[in-house]
Amino acid sequence: MERRVTVARAVAAGLVFVTASYHLWWGFPRSLIYLQGLDSLLSQGLPPDPRPFLFVGFAAVLLAGPYLVTRDVISLRRAYQLGIVLMTLSILAWIGWHEGGHGAVLTGAPAPEPDSHSHGGVLYTIYDHYVTTPTEGIIKTTEFLAATLFGWLRWRDPAVNEEQRDATVETEHTTSE
Repeated sequence: MERRVTVARAVAAGLVFVTASYHLWWGFPRSLIYLQGLDSLLSQGLPPDPRPFLFVGFAAVLLAGPYLVTRDVISLRRAYQLGIVLMTLSILAWIGWHEGGHGAVLTGAPAPEPDSHSHGGVLYTIYDHYVTTPTEGIIKTTEFLAATLFGWLRWRDPAVNEEQRDATVETEHTTSE
């Protein structure tokens, strides 16, 4: 295998692990707190913040990816495609959360006015969060880099090209019979 592909695979795996770790670190303790107070929140008509539960689920899916590839449950090609989609969806969900008034769209309530930052459009929101909450900026950059690497690997990894060639040969063989 090409050395660049090996390095890119390792870096992509590291970026995904960083993303999954952050989402677990942020989401797991909060989901436990919400689960403890779920009855109280619901009895008051207050939905819990969905992010902790989504973060934990997202992290679990990310961590399951390498296992599923090594067990031949999903192909390397499909794993790269899913990696691109998951990383991109995470970035878009983050933007949507902040542009949607921090979940105000879920309750129909007016959007809260945060003290630490403002939202003056998508680009300003991204910039403002990089400045005021650098951890979020680091994680979104990590996700962007992972999606970019998955895209590069999708086209440059010889193992993916072999999978495509094998699938084409199987299709041609099956249709000729």
